[in-house]
Amino acid sequence: MVVDIDGTLSDSTRRVGIEAITALRKVNDSGVAVMLASGNVLPVAYSLAIYAGFDGPIIAENGGIICHRQKVWTVASPDDSRRAFEHLRKNMRVEKLFTDRWRETEVGIKREFSLEDVRRLLEGFEVDVQSTGWAIHIMQRGIDKIVGVRKACEVIGLSIEDVAAIGDSENDERMLIGCGWGIAVGNASDETKGVATYATKSGNGDGVVEALEWLRLL
Repeated sequence: MVVDIDGTLSDSTRRVGIEAITALRKVNDSGVAVMLASGNVLPVAYSLAIYAGFDGPIIAENGGIICHRQKVWTVASPDDSRRAFEHLRKNMRVEKLFTDRWRETEVGIKREFSLEDVRRLLEGFEVDVQSTGWAIHIMQRGIDKIVGVRKACEVIGLSIEDVAAIGDSENDERMLIGCGWGIAVGNASDETKGVATYATKSGNGDGVVEALEWLRLL
C-alpha cells in the first residue's frame, strides 16, 4: 500500500483520520507494507509513519526523497527548482512554505498564488509545477511520486504492479496510474478520479478505510 497524506489521510483542516491510521496499521501488521507518499518534507512524513506504526519506505517531496529504516535516497536535484523560484519571485510576490526550511529537492510556495500564472512565468525552465491543493510545488522535471514509489519498490524488492495507491490530487495522478491499483478518495478532483481504478464514495480518512475494504485487506 502507498498512501498520500494531505487530503487523503487528513481532512481539510489537516487532521489525520484516526480510523484510517488504525485500519492501515492493521494492514501493515498483516504483512502488507504500508508506505506514505507525500509532497511534504521528510521530517513530517517520517514522523507520521513512525508514530502510526508503518514499516514501509517513506516517499517525501513528491518522490524526490525516499527513506527506509533510516537510510535515505535522494533522487532529485533542487538546482533547477531554486533557479526557477528566483526567477519567479522577481516577477511575482511569492512566498515559500514554512516547511521549506527542511525541503531538500524542490521548492514549495503558498497556494494563494495562481497556478496558471506560476506555470506561465516558469515556461522554459526544466521544472514541473504541480498543485497539491495545499501548496504549489516546483520540482525537477521528470520527478514525481511514481518515481519515488519505483525506488521504494526497488529498495524492498517489490513489483510496482503489486502496489495499490490511494490519493486525492494532481500530484497523485501518475502514482495512481503507475501502480497496480489506483484509488481516488471521494474528495478528489474529477481529474484525479478519472485516472483511478476506483473512486471511493467517502472522502479523506473514511475513503482510505473504504479503499482498504474494496481491496479486501480488511
